[in-house]
Amino acid sequence: MTPLELLESLKAYCEEITKDMLLVARVPENGTEAGERPPKTFIGNLPDKEAEKKAAPYILLKLLTKKTDDEESVCRVRIICVTFSEDKQENYIQCLNLLTRIETKLLEDVVIDNRYSCQKPIESILYDDDLEVYQIGEMMTIWEMQKAERNVRQYLE
Repeated sequence: MTPLELLESLKAYCEEITKDMLLVARVPENGTEAGERPPKTFIGNLPDKEAEKKAAPYILLKLLTKKTDDEESVCRVRIICVTFSEDKQENYIQCLNLLTRIETKLLEDVVIDNRYSCQKPIESILYDDDLEVYQIGEMMTIWEMQKAERNVRQYLE
């Protein structure tokens, strides 16, 4: 199992657990005025510079580190949540709700895609920066993955 497979599974998981959340959207799918929709989920980066302004609300999944040794195979993944609203209080609450939904489901489900186990602790931060109409929060997660078994016997025979 690769880190990319983990991120793809986590993307599908985030889309599933947030599909019923209606958050204020900067630009809805088929319009020019703000509307409501579930957050979109991206791996690594947003598709292009234009998406930075139009994608909110969204979830961005980034692999931070991968460690494999004799004992375990572990990936650290940053889950970044970005929401939009011209009402700063509403924006803060939307972002906090999005982070909380993801964290709560990860703690309840423990394993996603029958392969990846989310470990404690899960750390979250809601940034207090003045980003006008955007609110950013992030969650640091640790994932245990199946490690590849080394087959050194074939070289010893």
